[in-house]
Amino acid sequence: MSLLSIEGLRVGFRGANGGVIEAVRGVDFAIAPGEAVGIVGESGSGKSLSMLAVMRLLASPARATGGRVIFDGADLLQVGEARMRAVRGRDIAMVFQDPQSSLNPALTIGRQITDVVRAHQQVSAGQARRIAAEALERVGIRDAARRLDAYPHEFSGGMRQRALIAMAIACQPRLLIADEPTTALDVTVQAQIVDLIAELRRDLGIAVIFISHNLQLVSEIVDRVVVMYGGKVVEDGPVEAIELAPRHPYTRLLRACVPSLVGPVGPLVAIEGAPPRLGRMPAGCPFSPRCPRAVEPCASEMPEMVGEASRRVACWRPQ
Repeated sequence: MSLLSIEGLRVGFRGANGGVIEAVRGVDFAIAPGEAVGIVGESGSGKSLSMLAVMRLLASPARATGGRVIFDGADLLQVGEARMRAVRGRDIAMVFQDPQSSLNPALTIGRQITDVVRAHQQVSAGQARRIAAEALERVGIRDAARRLDAYPHEFSGGMRQRALIAMAIACQPRLLIADEPTTALDVTVQAQIVDLIAELRRDLGIAVIFISHNLQLVSEIVDRVVVMYGGKVVEDGPVEAIELAPRHPYTRLLRACVPSLVGPVGPLVAIEGAPPRLGRMPAGCPFSPRCPRAVEPCASEMPEMVGEASRRVACWRPQ
């Protein structure tokens, strides 16, 4: 049974002529309780936009234009704002990639965490503070009770990201969405944050959606990978299958772009060209202009997702 099911999700921007320019074009995937799913792709592929639509956090002029997001039997795109506010932070929490801009510099870390706790739980100020301290301790911040009174500028980048994660897990959500949470961090701290998210998933039993452009990074902590390009899912499947035998040419090139930490070091592979611009999507497969395996149908007709439910690819010439 799925915890969250995304069905035909579409997100668009209202154009100058009153029309809608679609940036997410029919995304489908589901996540089970306790499962970890990685969403990978280059910038502009629609990864973050899809998850912002799930959370109903799209900023104008972006809006969800179609599809369903089923959680607890309800379509989150259709429920009232009061119901959605109850879901955010309590049942589904999101960690953003830039902790510097995600935290309010004028409020203490403790105030920001306790505000989340008291918004979703009927507890006293003292109880909320204890919950906040426990959350900070769980994410590895020492002397948590004292650190609650610190301001964001008094934390390092890694500590600020841990504080954001503490804020996200304070109400023990069932699903944690991590939107490139290691982007602004150095390599050593990146590894620590990835290990922390894996540990929280194991200890708390929460499901995780981990968004990244780095296939190698997400493969360390997820069960399944969803590859997006041009606002569409082009491949998904178990992480072992995607890592060892990717079927879509884009997935193969995405994997080859990241240097391996084991074995001989060879030249890095670059994906020629650039992702399609918004409003200028090819009529067929969005990757066809850059694909080394493109043939006649690729540019004119979008292939359907084919394969078994657990292993699918949208490609005219899958490898």
